[in-house]
Amino acid sequence: MQRVVAAWFALVAALWSTGVLAQPLTGGADEVKAAYLYRFLAYVDWPDAAFASPNAPIVIGVVGSDAVAAELARVLVGRTAHGRPVAARRLASGDAFDDVHVLYAGDAALLRSAWLQRARERPLLLVADGFQALDAGACIAFVLVDDRLRFDASLRAIDRTGLRVSSRLLALAQRVVGAP
Repeated sequence: MQRVVAAWFALVAALWSTGVLAQPLTGGADEVKAAYLYRFLAYVDWPDAAFASPNAPIVIGVVGSDAVAAELARVLVGRTAHGRPVAARRLASGDAFDDVHVLYAGDAALLRSAWLQRARERPLLLVADGFQALDAGACIAFVLVDDRLRFDASLRAIDRTGLRVSSRLLALAQRVVGAP
């Protein structure tokens, strides 16, 4: 039990020291979201079938936010996760997302589109903004709490994707809703 507690505190300390946990929003929301999106990768396991090959990159797609896409492209240069390169890809509504593993929807209205309805049953971590994003099917929702960017998680949405999300990530969420 002591090891578990120590590991949890080490994780929180690491996220806090890297500036990812509970970031104040002083004009840098896009940078904070990009950092969160990259850090989420360490806590999610995708089935092998989610990748075209053993060397295929983990792709973070962004729709509805050019600023987050640009920041991700900057942050991800030379980065890896799970032994794979990580890449950012801008998407437009209606684009194929077959090779995308995380999808950030900068416009929460997209969550109700038929295009993103198809994403819900795939091994895709769907992330969006606002408290209502979980009700609209997002796995993770960025929320503003006391001028700090935090996140909520939906167990039901995560379970539907077939992804394995670490309990360590869920422990860092502001709020976790819905039993699978």
